[in-house]
Parts: sequence; C-alpha cells; structure tokens
Amino acid sequence: MALTVLGLGVVIWQVYEHSERRKGFQPSAKEVGRAAQVYLRARTHQLREDLALGAGPTVEDLAQAARIRRENLDVFGRLLRSHRQELLALAEAKSLTPDRARAWLERVGELARTEPRLEEDRQAFLLRQEGVTQAVEATH
Repeated sequence: MALTVLGLGVVIWQVYEHSERRKGFQPSAKEVGRAAQVYLRARTHQLREDLALGAGPTVEDLAQAARIRRENLDVFGRLLRSHRQELLALAEAKSLTPDRARAWLERVGELARTEPRLEEDRQAFLLRQEGVTQAVEATH
C-alpha cells in the first residue's frame, strides 16, 4: 500500500519521468496506472460526493499521497471542487483505463501547481523524494 500511495503522489506531482531511472525504488508507469485505476473505480461514488463538497475521504487520500500539508487541505479541496466536472469526466468508470487514470492524477497535479500554497507542498515533496532516493542509492 505504501508503494501505491508513493506512486500516486509521484504521478500527481509529475516527477515520474524524472525518477523513472530508479526502477528499483519507483513503481513502473504501468503499476501506477493500474493502482490509480483501481483506486478511482473503487471510490467512484465517494469521489463524486467529495468533489461536490471539496472535502472528504478521497480528497484527504489524494492530499496525503501528494504530501499536501493539513493546513492546505481546504485549498486543495476547493481547487478540486472547482474542476469537478472535468475530473469526473476523466474518471468515468466505463472509459477508465490505467493510462486515463494516470492522466487523471497528472491533471490533479497540474491544477494543484496553479496554487502557490500547494506549490510549496510540491517543492517539499520533491525534496523529500530526492532525499529518499539518495538514501536508497547509498545502500546499493
């Protein structure tokens, strides 16, 4: 589960391509796409509710995966709510493939980067990722 959460956060902040070289540490694009697809399909109803409210378990899960600070959760939720029609269309269960699910996460990240407070969280995520990667590489 931790690998899946990490993978979702990596895709949200679109650092996958940059870190793909570290295959021993990062999940593959295919694995992340499948995990995102499973996640979105399993939470379709909850996602609809949470995007309508801008809050709820799926918003919190996504924020946690992207390491968005608790004090920025409301900003993140409002942002997702304001783009709910687009996000729900991308997550439509009938047409949801692993690639489309990964594109959904990437779109969430694109939207989040438009908010300065969330961009700070992205930078912190990137620094943390780099530190973890260096630690893993040092053990090899």
